[in-house]
Amino acid sequence: MRYPVVVHNIEFAGYGAIAPDLPHCHCHGATLEGALQKMAETIVERLEELRAAGDPPPQPGDLNLLRKNPAFIDGVWAIIDIECNKVSPRS
Repeated sequence: MRYPVVVHNIEFAGYGAIAPDLPHCHCHGATLEGALQKMAETIVERLEELRAAGDPPPQPGDLNLLRKNPAFIDGVWAIIDIECNKVSPRS
């Protein structure tokens, strides 16, 4: 699945990243690259939590619609591609 992610530069504090389609899925990194790497790991963890709870993974949202959200103004957008086999199977 390919999840849109928005990253904001936090003055003097690095970068904050949010995956709008995954509740409670956000992270921080000292660099843009670090924030994106941490976000990929955070998305996998969140998908594993949802699977463990018996919930299906949310479908990725439409990037064009997400960009119109005022909460994400001035953010830089990226797509994190998560392979289904990277998420642990349910026991």
